[in-house]
Amino acid sequence: MDFSFRHSIRFKIAIIVFLSTVVTIFISWSVSNHFIEQFYISHTRNSLIATFRSCNEFFEDEKNAISMNNDEIIGLQGYIQNPANASVFIVNPKNSKVYSSIKINDQTALGLQSLIESYDFSLFTERNPYRIVRNTVSEAEPRSTARAIGSYFDLIGKLNNGYIVVLRTPVDSLHDSIAFSAKLFTGVSFALLLFEILIVLFVSNMFSKPIIQMNRVARRMSNLDFSAKVEVKTQDEIGELGESMNIMSKRLEKSIKELKIANLELSNDIREHEHIEEMRQEFLSHVSHELKTPLALIQGYAEGLKSGVAEDQETRDYYLDVIMDEAGKMNELVMKLIDLNQLETGDDISIERFDLTALIRDVVNNSQILIQGTECTIEFESDNELFVWADSFMIEEVITNYLTNAIHHVNPGGKIRIWYQMEKESVRVNVYNDGEPIPEDSIDKVFIKFYKTDPARTRSYGGSGIGLSIVAAIMKAHNQKYGVYNSDNGVVFYFDLETVAKGQIDTEELL
Repeated sequence: MDFSFRHSIRFKIAIIVFLSTVVTIFISWSVSNHFIEQFYISHTRNSLIATFRSCNEFFEDEKNAISMNNDEIIGLQGYIQNPANASVFIVNPKNSKVYSSIKINDQTALGLQSLIESYDFSLFTERNPYRIVRNTVSEAEPRSTARAIGSYFDLIGKLNNGYIVVLRTPVDSLHDSIAFSAKLFTGVSFALLLFEILIVLFVSNMFSKPIIQMNRVARRMSNLDFSAKVEVKTQDEIGELGESMNIMSKRLEKSIKELKIANLELSNDIREHEHIEEMRQEFLSHVSHELKTPLALIQGYAEGLKSGVAEDQETRDYYLDVIMDEAGKMNELVMKLIDLNQLETGDDISIERFDLTALIRDVVNNSQILIQGTECTIEFESDNELFVWADSFMIEEVITNYLTNAIHHVNPGGKIRIWYQMEKESVRVNVYNDGEPIPEDSIDKVFIKFYKTDPARTRSYGGSGIGLSIVAAIMKAHNQKYGVYNSDNGVVFYFDLETVAKGQIDTEELL
């Protein structure tokens, strides 16, 4: 399932960046709040010193001082550099003239005089020409009309020409600058924090979006759905990961297909093995069943002969005839099994051109003894030659088995019919008998080894259930069709043969 926002990577990244930024801002604010006052004090002191040096340079030139003697109070605005924006008071100790950057009144003048008188200027040297102190002006003290009562930084010094200089800047403006800087720093910090959170959310969403897509694709892959692919839009690590997932998806799909095919083949092999094992067990069961009766008869009659049960020659001959007859049946069964095994193991067949009509007539003539026993009639509706391509010996076996099967299942005094169905390049041979129809549940099994629709009747004429399985093996070796179906008042067995050899032209058609 999809993660909620508070469990997502975007939220975690935003929280981490937010907390780290807040901590950084707090540390910066604490450090700044501690050192900013010292910074401003140091800056103010340096500015006062710069103003003092500018005054020293200006009054070091006597022409500048002489040009200002015409006025009792001379303004210094514009003549000196004053980076501290301090109130500048310069006093000529010889005539007590005051040069200032602002207008002064009597109270200011008295205050300056009192301040100057409190210092021993003989202590000022060329190496240490000034001193910076912090003073507080009280109500009793004279004060400037332009300034309020408060604290001040005063620089008191002596210029190179002997003039006394007083530079004064209020401390309150310093505090205002510190407070303004702190507010500005705080406001900018929170604005940057908000902007940073928005940027982090945007960037984290940009990076987490392909990860979310890959997560969805991975879940579909876990459900064996390999149709989903990751859209690779970048050439960075995320793009490389998406490409790797696509390659993994293809390989997994291929491997699973191969595994399914291998499992299917294994299942087929197992089923085939089980089928073969069942056939083997069934084969052994049928063989043992077919051999059990003649072996029992042979053993019984042999023991009778040995024990002297047959006293006269006629009885002994009967016993011997039974033994020979049962031994012949066993020999016939074994020979048929050998023939069937040779056919099923793929022994080569000898294809030749022969007259099928003549072959069928020979088989019918050789079966007259069996036909007379059933008093049935055989109709063969063909007097013309019909040449086919096949193994004549094997096809004779097919016809013999079909005809023998028909003789044993035809009704007494019934009819057996043999006829052709001509096709373009083949012929179908049909063998009909008017016996009982084959049950529908058995019609697909009659060509299986040892299968008998009526075991009692089959045993009465000595059938082993192998003849039709030999027919199936022969026709499979010829790669031709064969089968059986119930017709009106009877059963039809059939098989196909080629009248034109593959890759050859029938010369009779050319004539």
